[in-house]
Amino acid sequence: MANVVIVGGSEEAQLILRGLLRLHQHRIVGATLQTRATLEMLRQATDPVLLVDADMRDPTWSDFVPEARRANPATRVVLLTPSRSARLDSQAHSLGVAALVPRPFAIQELLSAVGATTPPPARPSSPPTEPGSG
Repeated sequence: MANVVIVGGSEEAQLILRGLLRLHQHRIVGATLQTRATLEMLRQATDPVLLVDADMRDPTWSDFVPEARRANPATRVVLLTPSRSARLDSQAHSLGVAALVPRPFAIQELLSAVGATTPPPARPSSPPTEPGSG
């Protein structure tokens, strides 16, 4: 289970991301469009994963990521981006971004970037039997 903070994008996109990640047993620490609120969430989180929308403005993602990593050095950053390029990959990795996930993304690609999940409890297909009763 990852402790996830989401910043940028739209409220609708954040709602979808929160639901998807909760469904896969991740804990949502917070989701906001405000970078100041994000920094406070990161300071209080343990081993957070920060999902940053590359389209964020004022500050840009590339200005915000170093601030986020200073707020909590354990932060693992995942950048959601509308496109990929060698230049973007190089810039992101130089800033400490752990993974880039292009939009639209495959669910498994996002989940892999966020990290390991705790599988939901298995549901038995039939009730267990007592030894010697079958």
